[in-house]
Amino acid sequence: MRKSPYHKYALLDNPFRFEAGGFEAGQREGLNLLNVKQEEDYELEDAFFDTLEKNRKTILQILGQEGAGKTERLLLLVERAKEEAASCCYLNAGGKGGFVLVAEILDALSKPKFRSKRKRFGIFTPGWLRELRGVRRWFLADGEDEKKIGEGRVSAAIAGALNESSPSFLLLDDFEAGIDLRVVRLLQAVFEKVVRGVLIAIAAESGHGQSWIAKKVELRGFNEREAELCVAKRLLAERTVSEKLDPLYPFTPAAVRKVNESVRGNPKRLLEALAVILDAGVARRAEIIDEEFVLRTNF
Repeated sequence: MRKSPYHKYALLDNPFRFEAGGFEAGQREGLNLLNVKQEEDYELEDAFFDTLEKNRKTILQILGQEGAGKTERLLLLVERAKEEAASCCYLNAGGKGGFVLVAEILDALSKPKFRSKRKRFGIFTPGWLRELRGVRRWFLADGEDEKKIGEGRVSAAIAGALNESSPSFLLLDDFEAGIDLRVVRLLQAVFEKVVRGVLIAIAAESGHGQSWIAKKVELRGFNEREAELCVAKRLLAERTVSEKLDPLYPFTPAAVRKVNESVRGNPKRLLEALAVILDAGVARRAEIIDEEFVLRTNF
């Protein structure tokens, strides 16, 4: 059997390389194990358990530049909701018009996949679900009509689904300022109508135009320790041997610090740079990847 080119560094594969689409493409296995907890993660954890245990309603924004880890945080909430058998809906709003996004929300909330295992029906469909399905049929009738987004029955149906399925989580990714203002007003109306045990989380690069959302969790870049921990966790996941190796091998701490400094602590760019540098190390048969090697590599 042919050995992996990364065998030289006691690795099965390049642990820093991931497919286009990343986590949303289905690469969620071990997400919690690979996550480097920052102060912001504890804020999100508090909001999650306030919803789950204290039955509170919260709306918050997760802010950060591209590659800061917004999608990862939302998907961690998805995984945690599954563990707790809570109702959860995750949607990517990126590049979608307001009508399409609202249609997707109505569709997702009406499916069994959304509902918690705690909430089991008898032989009769509950009233809130019949109403939601009816609103969805009405909303989709006659093609795209943006004016329907602002109808009170839409926000009432969504809020009703979240209320009756609580604890419930509505998570919207890549929700930028350019999205239809009607959708923003719809979310405001939904939040006003939900009563208890609901968390609505919106991830965006900027909080522009969303001043009505009081709670904001701003993701910062990795410091030196966090960058080293991120690298060590990913290397460990691909190790081929169990004997003791330096957690950062084949990288030196100085090399990791240099790369992290170059990408200004951006987690995604850190991984992309390290993937290129590790491949360069394999190609050049470098025994160790130190700061000098990093400086000679075009990443």
